[in-house]
Amino acid sequence: MNLGHVLKLAGKFVARGFLFKAGKKAALKGGKVGIGAASLLAGGYMAYTLLQKREEKMKSIKRISKAKKANKHRIVV
Repeated sequence: MNLGHVLKLAGKFVARGFLFKAGKKAALKGGKVGIGAASLLAGGYMAYTLLQKREEKMKSIKRISKAKKANKHRIVV
């Protein structure tokens, strides 16, 4: 491996790291639009995992709100 090849690989590594970081920030701030931007910037896998995390978060929020509503109507003797 010569120096040119090593520098080329290092450049790719830095570029990918920057794009993943930018895509992640866009996805976390922008919701579904940000996740779409993240898929364009950083690749489909990261966008997919962020979408899964967002769906899990929304499900847990719904579950908690349903539990709170159920506890309001429950009579404790």
